[in-house]
Amino acid sequence: MKRWTVLMIAAGMALTQPALAQTSDGVPGDRVVVPLPDVSDLTDDAAKALARDLAQMTVITAECPEHDVSGPEYQLMVGTTDALTDRLGLDPVGYDRDYARPAFAVMGDEDACDRLGPQVPDMIARLEGMGGSTQPVTPGLAEAEAAEAETDADASPAQ
Repeated sequence: MKRWTVLMIAAGMALTQPALAQTSDGVPGDRVVVPLPDVSDLTDDAAKALARDLAQMTVITAECPEHDVSGPEYQLMVGTTDALTDRLGLDPVGYDRDYARPAFAVMGDEDACDRLGPQVPDMIARLEGMGGSTQPVTPGLAEAEAAEAETDADASPAQ
């Protein structure tokens, strides 16, 4: 139980430190940046269900070593969670109460890792199907490349 308490505190602190994670608009902190799905058109019920599922899958990946995910996959899950908390207007306390605590409670089941762990790849695929990706991107790179191409075009002699 002590381990869960420490994890719950860490999760709560992480939610209050948005500068350390990718925000819902893709601004990086110290983490890899991946494209996130657009959750703005989800109904409230769909957004809440996805937030519940993501909270549970995030706990499974943290608590079940055999179901660990890569950094970009983790960031896709956490970044989408951030976008959903914004979409639903949740503060850290509300997210902890409504999503994180129930997700951690699942670990009380002895078979939680075996039962829920195989669903993690499906969650990643679902987020990718919604427009997210596990391919890291560099914010501003496309704009910088476009500006460089324009500069090169302007500098080349007319034929």
